[in-house]
Amino acid sequence: MKRLFLGVFGGFCVVLVFIGVINFYHIETIYVMQQEVAKSDHLAQILQQHKEQFRSFSQHHPHFDSVAINLEQQLNLNKQFWTKTLNKSMSNNASLRKHNLSALNDGIEVSTFSKLLKLEQQLLQKVGRIGFKDQGLIGKMRNLAHQMENDYPQHNERLLSLRRHEKDFLMRVDPAYSERFKEEMTLWKKHVHLPDALDNYTVYFDSLSTDYLQLLYPGRTGFYKHWLDHFEALQDSVRKQRSGLLKASLDASSTAEQTILLLNGLMVFFAIGCTILFTRKFSRQVKNLQQTMAGYIATNYQFHQDTLLRIPRNDFGKITLHFLKLTRKIRSDMQLLEDRVERRTKSLQFKNHQLELQHLEMMESLRYAQDLQQSLLVSRAKLLRSFQEAWIYYQPKNMVGGDFYWMKEVQEHEQSTLYFALADCTGHGVPGALLSVMGMNALDELIGSGIRQPAQLLNALRSLVSRRLNTQEDKRYDGMDLALFAWDRQQHTITFAGAQLPLWILRDGELVEIVGQRMPIGYTYFEVNSFDEYEIQLQPKDRLFLFSDGMVDQFGGIKSKKMGRKFLREWFIRHANEPTAIIYSKLIQQFENWKGNTEQTDDCTFIILEPGVSAQSFLSATVSIQSTSRVLSNRKEKAGVSIGVSNK
Repeated sequence: MKRLFLGVFGGFCVVLVFIGVINFYHIETIYVMQQEVAKSDHLAQILQQHKEQFRSFSQHHPHFDSVAINLEQQLNLNKQFWTKTLNKSMSNNASLRKHNLSALNDGIEVSTFSKLLKLEQQLLQKVGRIGFKDQGLIGKMRNLAHQMENDYPQHNERLLSLRRHEKDFLMRVDPAYSERFKEEMTLWKKHVHLPDALDNYTVYFDSLSTDYLQLLYPGRTGFYKHWLDHFEALQDSVRKQRSGLLKASLDASSTAEQTILLLNGLMVFFAIGCTILFTRKFSRQVKNLQQTMAGYIATNYQFHQDTLLRIPRNDFGKITLHFLKLTRKIRSDMQLLEDRVERRTKSLQFKNHQLELQHLEMMESLRYAQDLQQSLLVSRAKLLRSFQEAWIYYQPKNMVGGDFYWMKEVQEHEQSTLYFALADCTGHGVPGALLSVMGMNALDELIGSGIRQPAQLLNALRSLVSRRLNTQEDKRYDGMDLALFAWDRQQHTITFAGAQLPLWILRDGELVEIVGQRMPIGYTYFEVNSFDEYEIQLQPKDRLFLFSDGMVDQFGGIKSKKMGRKFLREWFIRHANEPTAIIYSKLIQQFENWKGNTEQTDDCTFIILEPGVSAQSFLSATVSIQSTSRVLSNRKEKAGVSIGVSNK
């Protein structure tokens, strides 16, 4: 039996070695293909990343200033990149030739890398020469413009017109605006003696327009478009090479699959023959072993003398004996494992209990934070001491939120002024709550410092928030939107200033909207100006409505879209003649119906206040909703109401 077994085993080993050699050959071929594909993918990836870096040159961008400051460094880095990329491409080509795949490298030419290097060097030089704000030609023009504004204030209006043409030219890349610049300069020279600095300004603009058109002029004449065409041609070549490698890899895989199927067929026939041979030899012994094992199992895996006697005295018998010993060991190990599982189960139960306790502590902390935040907000009872009616809907998305409302009454010179604000801080939950606490403290601090005008309060609050949230190294775009009004109780006027939040007034069945300026309280990338304020003469039965973005941004309805200010405005016009308490109840119901089963989008707050101005103290005024700095609202008001509004 041993000779038979050794003979069969030897033949089987020979077949396995043969199959292994063939498989190794095919696997090696496929591996080489996959390596080349990976190299091609890596080359395509670094080219795409480099392309994305240069996309900022497709328009005037702040990145121009950094290029101008570090031009030599940028040029050296760009040269190093293309040198490394060229070396990587040449290495890939050498690898393809080594494995007889040089036919797949026909599309990539070394000269393409040199052309792209030259084009990008020119692009960087143009960009560095142009600049964005403080560097290059634009920086020089800006310095000259500021100098002329200070030295020749009588020409500020014409200088502003020239700078407008300059900005239009930079934004639209249109030579027509350059011509308008030159025409206005020519017209100006005919009537006024020009400052000497203006000649330098004109020379800089001529150089700027020439370089800018060479860089970004639409069509195929601009440097950027010429570079983009060459770069995309290189990417197409890399993709073509990758497609060829993938096809070659698939062909190699198909060949390997066919070969392996053939060898597996041979192995099956060989295995069938060996099985028939061994089955005849071992069938009798297997039957005896089955009887022995049945008795072993019936005795609960216990050895008996008669069990050992039934085991044959050959190799099968030895295997069986080892198997019996192994089963006993497995039985012992299973018992140990069961004990260990039981101990670990108890440990997990204990840890789960600890986690539950920690969760309860965390929820208790959040509930306490909720109580603290509620205590910081103005109570309705306090509001009713100052307003005839006051209704507040405050619904954070989480247990604590980023919305807050604030009130402060100031008595000065026998004059009583009440300040009220509604704010929507960035985010919600604990971060929003922290910002809301900072906002309320900052307003109290600014009122205590003597600032009284709403616009000045917003300007000071923006500076204070920016200082506290930002450092020189780290700029955060966190802050808040805020609507603030000051109510002069003697004159029955309110002075309003808003940062992206409006004030709505329900008056005689109509709706008057005073729009907040599109500037947040906090750091922003865009240029910011001082806040404006608007004085409104209150009339009897006027009702003030303030709300945060969480209300109009709530998704819901039949089409699962935002509620929007247009819908809310139309809703108020329909219910404008109803009592304040009815409006408040219906508005809550409308919001809940709109939200339905949809998750609340953000913290939601709205407030309805009725100052209660008597008819005897009412001072009539005419509508004057216009500002010297900006238009109060870009929309046509559906309510044509006569109110007294003056811009300060």
